[in-house]
Amino acid sequence: MVLYEDLFKPRTQEKRFAQVKDTEQTLTITLAAGKGTIIDAWAFDQALNKITKAYPGQGIGLDVTFRNYGDTDTIWCTIKDKDTGLILVRLDGVPCSFSGTVNANVLVTWAAATFGGPGGNIPTLLMPNKNWNLLIEAGHGA
Repeated sequence: MVLYEDLFKPRTQEKRFAQVKDTEQTLTITLAAGKGTIIDAWAFDQALNKITKAYPGQGIGLDVTFRNYGDTDTIWCTIKDKDTGLILVRLDGVPCSFSGTVNANVLVTWAAATFGGPGGNIPTLLMPNKNWNLLIEAGHGA
């Protein structure tokens, strides 16, 4: 026996038409990022004179100026011994490495190594007994 009870029922469902796209729009949100750019770097002696030569064991100061040419971001800067690839570590144990939030288009001058103590005569870096090839790098991101 076959039941046809649903066959002759009146349809109560509403008819639907297919969706037709009339317009569209796309939206792209760009990832915000800083851009650490080195402007200048120099070595200096105890009298704060810029130097390009030093004697072995002579105190050396290092300054780096960089700018964030991107969006507000974490900007970093390091000073490495180019021959070993290692970040310089000052005599007080502090690495020559900067990292901090820098606003867009802000110029930063960083004293990576300097002279301190009484009379400003205690250096934080000493010239090694070789030519010192330094690599200064800057970038963005944590």
